[in-house]
Amino acid sequence: DKSDFEKELFVKVRSTGKLIKAKIDIQDTSANVNLLEEEQGIAPGQACVFYSKNNLGYKVLGGGWIKS
Repeated sequence: DKSDFEKELFVKVRSTGKLIKAKIDIQDTSANVNLLEEEQGIAPGQACVFYSKNNLGYKVLGGGWIKS
């Protein structure tokens, strides 16, 4: 649901990484992810998973592979 992407969002780049605040702009089958916190060592080929937070915890919205 696109309305989920209007809320405060987070991304995780590594399975053991921390949740990072981000703004995500969905365009057809791709997304532009703008990190709102600093993160080091992000590279093409890594996965990026999108999350939102509600009163029950974090909800996975989707994700994809980093191109650049």
